[in-house]
Amino acid sequence: MAGEASATEVGESTKDAIPTAVFIEDVDAYMKREGTAEAALEKLQRLYSAFKFIEQRLTAKKTKLKIKLPEIEKTYNALMQMEAQSKLGEALTTHYELAQSIFAKAKINVHENDKVCLWLGANVMLEYPRGEAIALLGQQLADARKALDVCIDDMGFLRNQITTTEVNMARVFNWDVKERRKKKPDEAVEAS
Repeated sequence: MAGEASATEVGESTKDAIPTAVFIEDVDAYMKREGTAEAALEKLQRLYSAFKFIEQRLTAKKTKLKIKLPEIEKTYNALMQMEAQSKLGEALTTHYELAQSIFAKAKINVHENDKVCLWLGANVMLEYPRGEAIALLGQQLADARKALDVCIDDMGFLRNQITTTEVNMARVFNWDVKERRKKKPDEAVEAS
């Protein structure tokens, strides 16, 4: 049986750690505060880069959880099947993976022994009473599902922040282009 006993990702939201992008309502007022377009764009680019870094971390976390969830579910379901067979007082006949794509048939006397071994990770395996293992994996399954939901929610919030920053960058860039065009005819008149 495989399972990880430590609940390292118990679904804590990272929304508080994600900076909030504020939509620039009045670009002229914003540019007066910031000074030059280059400085404003540099500031927005740093914020955008921070968002992209956070997005990479959340994507990696989501991928890890999506890999971990089926393994926990498979182990949990196997333990539930063992528990059901032990209540019937019969041995459990099952197929288990001996090697990649090679399965063997096994007859397990689950009604005689209520101990199971779970992989904890880092090449560590512990023996648990079946009831305790079921409770542990049930909690891990709930925690992993909650962590995945929180991660997906955080990614949605982050996507909104990235979009707002991209729009802000475009508005500042357009403001700069507009200002340069205004100055161009003035410079041509002065040169004449």
